[in-house]
Amino acid sequence: MTRSNRKLGSLAFLIASALFGSQAMASDSSFNFTGPLLTSNAMTVPQGTLVVEPYLMQYKSDSYYDSQGNEQTSRPGVRQWQTLVPFFYGVTDRFQVQASVGAAHAMSGGSSTSGWGVTDTTVGAQYLLLAPGENKKGPAVSVNYSHRFPTGKYDQLNENPLDALGNGAHVDTFSLMAQQYVWLPNGRPLRFRAVASYSLPPSRVDVKGANAYASSAPQDFRGGVRLGNAFGISTSVEYSINPQWVLAMDLAYNRAGSSVVKGSSGTGDSATFLEARNASRNVYSLAPAVEYNFNDRFGLIGGVQFSFAGRNNDAFITPMAAFNMVF
Repeated sequence: MTRSNRKLGSLAFLIASALFGSQAMASDSSFNFTGPLLTSNAMTVPQGTLVVEPYLMQYKSDSYYDSQGNEQTSRPGVRQWQTLVPFFYGVTDRFQVQASVGAAHAMSGGSSTSGWGVTDTTVGAQYLLLAPGENKKGPAVSVNYSHRFPTGKYDQLNENPLDALGNGAHVDTFSLMAQQYVWLPNGRPLRFRAVASYSLPPSRVDVKGANAYASSAPQDFRGGVRLGNAFGISTSVEYSINPQWVLAMDLAYNRAGSSVVKGSSGTGDSATFLEARNASRNVYSLAPAVEYNFNDRFGLIGGVQFSFAGRNNDAFITPMAAFNMVF
């Protein structure tokens, strides 16, 4: 399996895991927040409120971190445009449901995906354990559960391996979220967030032909993949300059466990067996951004996420923008 193909197979999941739940819901006569690019919101949306926040991003990678953490050049490079649209609805003031859908188009070495393809789909729910109280002086703490459905293509890729925009696995993820406001001497607020997430190892993924885990497998290949668990943590800080402008910064760490693909092609004495193992991988990234809030219902954020360290993972830079809408 090529390094680029492996990354494209899991890219949609990594981005969705980072962004899922990052909606804004903070307003005041003197400050508004759209929310940072990555770290999820511990506050649930009010009952009867719908929040939609479409993202547009371009993932770029021309190098990777080896097993020692050293950055190495990789050729050909990878480019991927992706749109991701999370939805959030407040069932009660403390309980919300959510969903995220997306599509992507990848390019590498003069080749590209066959048009735009659907990525994996995520649904979930969040419950507010601890509300911040009046004047937002206390912390907000929530728990979140999400399930990812394998709606993106991940196998039978003999015509075009770049079409691997999903990884074929049903993944359950549990998250603990926290948020806290701090007022500076000048009267302007800082908003801090922190999220820790854990994804259970999914059940076996059956694959046929070339796939997201073995892009060079022959057309008659039949096998299965065992994936490891995944862990992620992110923190963010936002500074409200005035009711419209906000500066934001995220720091994120993601780790995916090792995986193994086993299978065979051919029959009888001519059968060929394949076993490929991928080591666990991790990556650290930052995401500075600027927010502009038109009012307490509509806000725009733009910035860039970029990796600065990792092991067995692509080094990347991803400019992105999102528009937050509260209905």
